[in-house]
Amino acid sequence: MPKDWPWSSKRVATSRHRVSARFHGPLSRLAWFLWYLAVLLIPLFLTWHVIAPSDTTSGGAVTLSAGLVGFSALVVAVVLPARLPWLIASFGIETVLAVHRLIALVAVVLVLVHLVGVLIVDPRGLSILDLAHTTWAARAAVVSTVALVLVVVLALRRPGRQPRYEGWRLVHNGLVAIVVIAAWLHVWWLRHLVADVLVAAWFVASGLLLAGLAVRRWIWLPTRAGKFAYVVKSVQAVPGDGVTLVIQADGHPGLPFEAGQFVWLKIGSTPFVFEEHPFSIASSAEHPDRMEFTIKALGDFTELLVGLRPGRRVFLDGPYGGFTIEGLDDAPGFVFIGAGVGITPLLSMLRTLADRADRRRAWLIVSARSQHDLMLRPEVEQVRARMNLKVIEVVSAPAPGWTGQTGRIGQHVLTRILPRRPHRLEYFVCGPTPMVTSVSRDLAALGVPHRRIHTERFGAV
Repeated sequence: MPKDWPWSSKRVATSRHRVSARFHGPLSRLAWFLWYLAVLLIPLFLTWHVIAPSDTTSGGAVTLSAGLVGFSALVVAVVLPARLPWLIASFGIETVLAVHRLIALVAVVLVLVHLVGVLIVDPRGLSILDLAHTTWAARAAVVSTVALVLVVVLALRRPGRQPRYEGWRLVHNGLVAIVVIAAWLHVWWLRHLVADVLVAAWFVASGLLLAGLAVRRWIWLPTRAGKFAYVVKSVQAVPGDGVTLVIQADGHPGLPFEAGQFVWLKIGSTPFVFEEHPFSIASSAEHPDRMEFTIKALGDFTELLVGLRPGRRVFLDGPYGGFTIEGLDDAPGFVFIGAGVGITPLLSMLRTLADRADRRRAWLIVSARSQHDLMLRPEVEQVRARMNLKVIEVVSAPAPGWTGQTGRIGQHVLTRILPRRPHRLEYFVCGPTPMVTSVSRDLAALGVPHRRIHTERFGAV
């Protein structure tokens, strides 16, 4: 976990801030859920017991509730993708982003309900939308609503138009900032809403939370990344249409991480550069001074990576994620299942276990379309020679001469490979969402408890 890392060459696992696959389990997820639920429900209590006078109609109270809960939903939607390490470790980045989109949709619906209710209840009617003669509170509401609609439209049009991600992200973040700031000003300028001490305290706390997250995300995190600069050692094309980037710590012992975690990689003269991309670390957590990434050759950013020259500085924001072997010291063995570039965090775990001279049994099951698409085979073979590891390769369209497993990783393949009591092992599954979902379902059908199935889906960010 990227929090007050000590300058030490000792094992990262000894850090008291370490991420644990067990610590970030059901209790941690429940705590986060209750916290978010409280944030959403506090406005309902304030509406019905503090703000609304006795002569307020039920329609007016519902309208007010929709507006305040909608604002709280906006706060939650902003907090979710704010790169909070413990949150990402508890749920996984793909779940965090999925809930972010769901809560954002709830906020949109509530804001629209609030808008329609105001137009019905307020005696001024549509004249309240006359920006030249209306109040500042109404102007802020209109600006926030229009920006929110634009956020929704851009989000819906993005899959079809496929704009460049960084450009879309820049516009999206700018509009979200307008939505939140204008919504906050709208409530603040409605003086009667913040006249009560409890309401004012809740509202000011919400504003301070958002401001603090903004400072942390856009100032503190890049500043910290600047202290952990790395330099490019090599860039090499690898089989399977991939690119392996190796970087070396520049004047520091390295950014400690746990095997299986990921970072956001920035390339530029400053850590404040806007463009960044998340990549899983493929190297051993025992040597944070040297990091390795293998990236699928897709998009403009990959072309930029290929053009990097040794000595070029890069910056890392992280590490993040709870997809890790830490906290599982009493597990009798591990099964690692990956597809395509999903092998990268699994390779980090294997290299870390090998560097720790861990002799527990391990299985690595990897899949690809053909044997020529299997990634990092030489690296896997190097690890296999150093630990108690069995490697099984599965290809769906084998070329002539292939003698290994064929088809897809399913229940029939797993039944042949796994030991007699598979429910005792810990499973790490990484790859595209359909593959991860299918394999997880097959493992559960074989009697593996859900708590022992750890997943990470690529393409979520």
